[in-house]
Amino acid sequence: MKELTVIGIILTVLVAAVYHLFIPDRYFLWFPAIPVFFYLFGLFYIEMFAFNYRQGMQKIAMTYLVCKALKFILSALVLIFYGFVIEHEVVAFMVTFIFFYFAFLIFETRFFLLFEAKLKLRQKTNDEKNTVHSDYAVTADGGSGRYGEGAGR
Repeated sequence: MKELTVIGIILTVLVAAVYHLFIPDRYFLWFPAIPVFFYLFGLFYIEMFAFNYRQGMQKIAMTYLVCKALKFILSALVLIFYGFVIEHEVVAFMVTFIFFYFAFLIFETRFFLLFEAKLKLRQKTNDEKNTVHSDYAVTADGGSGRYGEGAGR
């Protein structure tokens, strides 16, 4: 969550500075709603992964896909709503929204890949522990029974 917060703050300050310094006439009052939308969705995204991790890791890929589809649908609805209801600096809003969309998409994809890598590493470590400490592991003297019972036969 720290990384999400830092990325959200950096992107917000960066885009606000661009508007303030280079195109102040294109600034729109709903600008703060964009980073808030993506920050809240990022928190939802992280919580969904944490929930599914606690439930079992079988549905992690499905969670990723559902979150991506939900984000796309909600984003489309926000853009449509703004375009038809607010109607102020629609192009600037859309360009800014799409910039945040892709920036957070990169963050979320990176989060998912790191999450998957940690799960695979943890699973591999658990598999190795189970294999090494198994009662039925092959013994060093060639026996394949329990505690070397097959040695010398």
